[in-house]
Amino acid sequence: MGFSQWFWRLFLVFSGLIVAHVLVVSLLAARHAGLAAPAIAPAELWVTAAVTITTGAIAVWYCVRRIVQPLSELSRQVRSASGQSAAQPHRPGPWDEVGALSGAFDQMQRDLARRLEQIEDNHERLQTVLSSMAEGVLAVGPDNTILLANEAARQLLDFATPQPQGRSLLEVTRARPVYDALARALASQAPVVREFEAPGAVRRTLSLRATRLPGEPCAGVVMVLHDMTELRRLESLRRELVANVSHELKTPLAAIKGYAETLRLGAINDPEHNLHFIRRIEEQTDRLHQLILDILQIARVESGEQSFEFVDFSVAELIRESAEQFAEAAAAKRVELYAELPTGPLAAYADEEGARTILSNLLDNAIKYTPVGGRVTIRASAVAGAVTFEVADTGIGIAEKDLARIFERFYCVDKAHSRQLGGTGLGLSIVKHLAQAMGGNVSVESQPGQGSMFRVELPRGKSATESRQKSILASAGS
Repeated sequence: MGFSQWFWRLFLVFSGLIVAHVLVVSLLAARHAGLAAPAIAPAELWVTAAVTITTGAIAVWYCVRRIVQPLSELSRQVRSASGQSAAQPHRPGPWDEVGALSGAFDQMQRDLARRLEQIEDNHERLQTVLSSMAEGVLAVGPDNTILLANEAARQLLDFATPQPQGRSLLEVTRARPVYDALARALASQAPVVREFEAPGAVRRTLSLRATRLPGEPCAGVVMVLHDMTELRRLESLRRELVANVSHELKTPLAAIKGYAETLRLGAINDPEHNLHFIRRIEEQTDRLHQLILDILQIARVESGEQSFEFVDFSVAELIRESAEQFAEAAAAKRVELYAELPTGPLAAYADEEGARTILSNLLDNAIKYTPVGGRVTIRASAVAGAVTFEVADTGIGIAEKDLARIFERFYCVDKAHSRQLGGTGLGLSIVKHLAQAMGGNVSVESQPGQGSMFRVELPRGKSATESRQKSILASAGS
């Protein structure tokens, strides 16, 4: 439609010019000959005009076709590139194909701008997702050039540069297993899974899964990294726990079995030794019972199944009761047990039975590991919003290399000595877990041969005097 409009417009203009030219020429020729203007041009003149018009029409048609057809084709291709259907109705502008081409270009520009904006939005979303992932994501091209790396990958592999994109993998990390996994993934269609120790300032155990990108030639490999350090540490602790529990349970059971067999084989009729064997059986049974209770208590605290009743209780009364509880054991060991009570009313906000268990374990250890003539002191003070309990002794002390591990389950500085004293290796672990469960913490200061001081912080409550007054008022009101 646009082509025909162009053709007929130019044809009519060209024909009109030809006719006007013939008429003007004929009039001028007649005047020049001295003749009057003829009413009708001669036949030869009209034949010449017809031939000229036909030739001009063909020339116009050819020229217009050469100009307009490429414009039409270009306009169609532009509309196709911009996502418009070829059958979509088109409204040409005042210049037809030229106007259509200009409109198509405008539409294509708007479409490209919209698609570019969508690509940028998707890129920002992808970057946000990758940066928030705990797993490391690393994309490497077939030429070992890093295409993409999120922040987690940079931290896990301890990259040498903050901008790894476009650099060779060998330039940014020294993890040899990553190169091996990349080479194997490029040569195989199956994913490659590796677990290795990553180099760097912080030693980490990483799990790597490398997958080859589809397509031929291969576009590269995507590697996903998981930090397995904590999981492997927990698995190691679990294995150690099972081994320690098995060993600790086996020791008293073996002693009980040995004493029982000795009695069965005739010692029961020996009045000088049978009671000794029975007392040993009782001691090992008590030790086994206490070990099981300690294991169950730690399991309940760690799993969150143990319920706590948080109340305000008097710190002075708790210290006095704990000192009275261990006064006999201290006297039997000839160790001086001294309780320093707070000068004013002081209350802690925690589970009272849990706090009593903490002090009992600390006092029991202090008395056991303090030699004859030593001294054990228990005191408390208020520090900001916390109550600090301190249990100090003049015992054998703890070496610096053991301080970081004494709160682990079944860890004993001297296992033989601890077993001889009836320790289970769980007391300090119970102290740590109870203190943390009640919103506090525990620490230790010690030097070999100079004694130890264990410090437990618990949330501070209202004063005991104020609590009693509230109780009295509540009772009077009821």
